[in-house]
Amino acid sequence: MLKTLSNCTTILIVDDNPINLKLLDYILREAGYTVKMEINGLNVRKQVHASIPDLIMLDIILPDISGFEVCEQLQADPLTQGIPIIFMTALADTVDKVKGLSLGAVDYITKPFQKEELLARVRTHLHLKKLIRSLETQNQELRQLTQRNEDLENRVAERTAALKQSLEKEKELNQLKSRFIAMASHEFRTPLAIISSSSGILQKFSHRLTEDRKQEHLKTIQNTIKHITQILDDVLMINRVEVDKIELHLEALDIIDFCQHLTAEIEASYNQHKIDFSVDLEAEIISNSLIIQFDQKLLRQIITNLLTNAIKYSPEHNLVKFSLNQENNQVIFKVIDSGIGIPEVDKANLFTSFHRASNVGNIAGTGLGLSIVKKCVDLHKGEIRIDSQLGKGTTVTVTIPYRRLNQA
Repeated sequence: MLKTLSNCTTILIVDDNPINLKLLDYILREAGYTVKMEINGLNVRKQVHASIPDLIMLDIILPDISGFEVCEQLQADPLTQGIPIIFMTALADTVDKVKGLSLGAVDYITKPFQKEELLARVRTHLHLKKLIRSLETQNQELRQLTQRNEDLENRVAERTAALKQSLEKEKELNQLKSRFIAMASHEFRTPLAIISSSSGILQKFSHRLTEDRKQEHLKTIQNTIKHITQILDDVLMINRVEVDKIELHLEALDIIDFCQHLTAEIEASYNQHKIDFSVDLEAEIISNSLIIQFDQKLLRQIITNLLTNAIKYSPEHNLVKFSLNQENNQVIFKVIDSGIGIPEVDKANLFTSFHRASNVGNIAGTGLGLSIVKKCVDLHKGEIRIDSQLGKGTTVTVTIPYRRLNQA
């Protein structure tokens, strides 16, 4: 996930509604931002010229001129045209949203605000602004290099290659941003509504509820928070991988013991699904302690995501098999389910972050599980193969090379 910038980052809120101003001021200050406010559109340019903000949140409907007019003025001014503008609107009309984007705004957010979505959009566009500034700096350096004499041609070529890589990374981050916003908007809305409902019932009717009913609502809130936390953990994980901040930390690991404990842990968490686990350990593995080097955290990510995916996309009472084997200094993990399978049209995007198959229906998910698995397997210099038939099930095989440390 994109990290919150320091509190030197300034955001200007333009809205004449004191409730909205107070709410946004609280949310943004709590997130570490410096907040400035304005209620009149005609005063915006003057305030911006006095102190350039890093981002502007602009209401469409203002008491004097419209937010569209304010946006046009700012975009026409060389001093302010680079400031990201996010429109705030209670209007559902697509025409208004398209108009705002065509005038130069980078995004819009609909009232009433969802805190997580609002912060995600703010962080994303602040991060993009930083990347654009970095790219402009690199472009300027490139222009300077091309003006030097021929002796610098090799350095220019190297810089051009680095710039191309930066552009490709920028494109990837833009795509990742778009998919994240779409996923977050969808996946957070329902859990937050559940938390709001249960907490509201506890607040209003606590004196009339039995202790068991209170515990049910508390359990619902806890489980929902756990679900949201898992989504955020997945997004943080994929972001760390995308920006190459994941390093492999190998340590001695009894792979049989590790898999047995992790399988039992996952089975206990999903016992309401009534899915049995089959751990198929070869005789040679069972009779010997297989102590090898793995990154324990990444291996947990691999196995947990594969097993929870198999559970999630399989009907109740169906068998999910998990087998462990070893061959030619390779550990082979295999997860087999008889669930909904994967359509042919989706197989090319199985490891694309935030992509979900077209047949998942109402099954909750972020589209990050297999992407995380692939990155973790790659870090171990392993391979992953997926065989799936629509309506019949899926087999995922992960093969990872290892160096054996000792043998009992």
